[in-house]
Amino acid sequence: MTFKYVPAALLALTVALSSCDKNDTESTPALRTKMDASTLTATSKYTESFKDASGQSTVDLTTSNQRLDMFSELNSYMALVAVAAPATPATLDVAKLNGLYANTGGFFTGAGLNASGLSLRATTAVSFSGTNAELERRYIDQKLAQLATASQSVNNVATPGSAGRLGRFLVDGNGIEVNQVIAKALIGALLLDQIDNVLLTDNALKANNSKVVEGKAYSELEHNWDLAYGFLTSNAIMTTDINLTPRERFLASYLNEKNPTASPAVYMAFLKGRAAIVNNDAAGVKTQADLIRTELEKTIALAAVSYLSNWKSASTLDVKAHALGEGLGFVYSLRFCTKYGADATFSDNLLTGLTSGTNGTWSLTNARADVAINAIKAKFSI
Repeated sequence: MTFKYVPAALLALTVALSSCDKNDTESTPALRTKMDASTLTATSKYTESFKDASGQSTVDLTTSNQRLDMFSELNSYMALVAVAAPATPATLDVAKLNGLYANTGGFFTGAGLNASGLSLRATTAVSFSGTNAELERRYIDQKLAQLATASQSVNNVATPGSAGRLGRFLVDGNGIEVNQVIAKALIGALLLDQIDNVLLTDNALKANNSKVVEGKAYSELEHNWDLAYGFLTSNAIMTTDINLTPRERFLASYLNEKNPTASPAVYMAFLKGRAAIVNNDAAGVKTQADLIRTELEKTIALAAVSYLSNWKSASTLDVKAHALGEGLGFVYSLRFCTKYGADATFSDNLLTGLTSGTNGTWSLTNARADVAINAIKAKFSI
C-alpha cells in the first residue's frame, strides 16, 4: 500500500476549510422547497400561498389580527361620542376605556380577546426603550382620561375653554377631538411601530429560518413576516383600493386613501418578501421590507399633511376641529417613522407649535399650520 505525503500545514488547512463549509451549510439549511415567486400576483391569497411539504399553510396571523380586533373595539367605543343625529351621543366610562386599552375588566366582545393574554397597551411603542415606551403609553392613558372627562359634556355646545360638541364632533376645551388623536396616535405607536420597527427591521430579518418553531408549522422569520402582514390587514388579499370592499382598517385604510399608488406595491412586497424567505434569499427579503417600511411611513406623513391642509381649507369650525384631531394624531405618529429619520423630538416640536396657545381650534393660525406642513414635507420629501 502506498501513502502520499501531504504537508501538515496543507492538511490542517484542508480540514479547516472542510469544517467551515460544513458549518456554513448546517447554519443555513433549506427549510422549504424553493418556490417560483413570479407566480404570485395581486390576486394571490397571502394566507394560502405559503405551505409546507404536507400542504399545510405556514401562515398564522392570529395574534396580530387579535390586536387589530381589539383596536377596532376601542375605536368603536370612543366613536360613541360622535354619533350622528338622531342617535343620542354617549358619555364614556374611563374604566372601560382603560380596560379596552390594557385588556383588563373583560370588556371585549370578540371571541377569545379577553383571554388572549394580549393588550394594546403592552404592544404600544415596543421599539422604544422601556422608560420611553412607558412615556408613550402614559400619553395614551392621559388622552383616554381626557376623552372620558370631555364626554361628560357631550350634550353641551363647545365654546372656547369648555368641552362640548361642534356639530357631531365632541371636542375638549381647546376644540380638539381627542378620540381622533388617540386613534391616529395608535396607528403609529401600535401598528406602524410593530411592522416597521419591530418585525421588519434588519435585525429582525436575521431571525432563524432553518427550522420550524417547536409545535408550529412556521420558522421564526416566517412568523415575524406574517405578523407584520397581520398588523396591516386580516384579509387573505389586502384590499388596495379605498373604493372596494372589504375596506381595510386603520393603517391599511390610510395607505389606500393617502398613498394609493403605493398600496398595490406594498401588497406585492409582502408576497415577494415571504417567497424570498422560503427561498432563503436574504437580499430579496430586505429589498421588500425596505419598500414596505418606506411606503407605510410615507403614508403617515401624507396623512398628517392632508389633515392639516384640510384644517386650513375647511369653512366651518366643526370640520376644522375634526381635521385637526386627525392631523394631531398623525403628527404624533411621525415619531415612529424611523426610515425617514423622524423621532419623538421632531414630532413633539411640531405638536407644540400646533397646540400652543389657550384654545387650539379657535386660535390656531394658517401660518402655524404651514410651519408643520412644510417641516413634514421637507423631512419626507413629499
